[in-house]
Amino acid sequence: MSTVLRLHDTAPLDYSTPPFPSLYWPYKAKPGVANYLYYAGDIWRYTLLWTLIIFAVFHIAVAAFAVLMQLGKGKQAWQYVWIIPLFYSLVAGVEALLAGSIVGLM
Repeated sequence: MSTVLRLHDTAPLDYSTPPFPSLYWPYKAKPGVANYLYYAGDIWRYTLLWTLIIFAVFHIAVAAFAVLMQLGKGKQAWQYVWIIPLFYSLVAGVEALLAGSIVGLM
């Protein structure tokens, strides 16, 4: 299916945006039931939210590791160590916003 065709297709009359966590929930799934996203805004939001979640998890894990590496550095290192998670969270948010927007709008 091409992008042009996707943008010109209309959603079914009974269409409502599927709930956020997943388009397909494999646990006790009903056969033949699939959820689709028809509108560009829904696709962008869904992609952006999942990108934010995934980037946040990995960046916070790395920030935690960086903070743990400061354990043997003495008290002066702990003065500034709170900046690490803050900086990594900011970087994750900016990266996710850019990546999620680019991928979600393609």
